[in-house]
Amino acid sequence: MRATKAGTIQDAVAKCYRAGGGVEAVAELLDLANSTVSYGTEVNENRPGGIGVNYLVRLAKMDPLCAVPLAELFCDLAGGVFQPVQPGADVVSLAKRCSLVAKECGEAQAAAIHASDTLSVRDIEAAEREIDEAITSLVQARAHLRCEKGAA
Repeated sequence: MRATKAGTIQDAVAKCYRAGGGVEAVAELLDLANSTVSYGTEVNENRPGGIGVNYLVRLAKMDPLCAVPLAELFCDLAGGVFQPVQPGADVVSLAKRCSLVAKECGEAQAAAIHASDTLSVRDIEAAEREIDEAITSLVQARAHLRCEKGAA
């Protein structure tokens, strides 16, 4: 596979290919020539656009691991962070999941209020950790709901 610059679409596509088993495996999955698939990692202004989004979507649907590098790139470009949605095996029922969300969100809110009073670096960092835990619990609740409806 050709060298790519980190943080570029070519790099994300190359990572996508690696997740899918390499150029040859991806070419076979997509029923394309190896050269066509390899073209997706080339910077070429004569024909910009690389392999094409439709092929990348098809590949991601066949193997969700191929979607991760693409999601990471686009989230970064949008100023965000990719957060995979997985329910986690720690909670069995939706009611218990909701209780955990309430607990984590309450702890995050309490820590944020305390940090706003003290403005100490230690308290601000503690509040950030609590907020991260609350975000994780909310994302896991969303994943749990998706599993319940059979979409995950």
